[in-house]
Amino acid sequence: MGTTNKLKADELELVTAIRNDSFEKNKYIKHLINDYQGFIHKVRSETGLDESILKDIYTDTVLLILQHIRNDTFRGESRLSTYFYKIFYFKTVDYIRQNAANRIEYTDELPEQGDETQNITQLMEARDEMALIVKLLDKMCSPCREIIMDWAYWGFKPDEIGERIGETDPVKYSKLKYNCIDKFKKLWNKKIAAMM
Repeated sequence: MGTTNKLKADELELVTAIRNDSFEKNKYIKHLINDYQGFIHKVRSETGLDESILKDIYTDTVLLILQHIRNDTFRGESRLSTYFYKIFYFKTVDYIRQNAANRIEYTDELPEQGDETQNITQLMEARDEMALIVKLLDKMCSPCREIIMDWAYWGFKPDEIGERIGETDPVKYSKLKYNCIDKFKKLWNKKIAAMM
């Protein structure tokens, strides 16, 4: 048996039982199958693949790990969980690559092109609106400007914004935020009314 200095005690027992074809090996194989099922959900959240596909890849990974343990390909130079995850992850990546290559669709038709002038007009309107927002924010006090940008643009949570502006009392922060948004709405409405 190769070096196993990186294995935890329970992993070492599992590897030893499977390699020695111990009478307890079925118990350890069940542990191997059950212990790493959380990897399915982790990889699913990273890749968006269907859970049934990942379960099939997981089963293939279990069979490959058992083979690697039996033929000493797995030498215990890393933890078994790390080894398992890497193989599972790379098998998933291989699946994605194979299926991405098969998705090429050939057609004799050209896709319809939309009216680009409409897109350009919308883009120009959005830029003008953004410039107006920046101009209005410049007229506001520093805490209000920071609160609105952190909340509406950057997406910080209320407690994070409170910390950033130095207001840890949630009630005071809430009042301040409400007042800032109210001021901004009044400035916005006034500016829009002046433009009409």
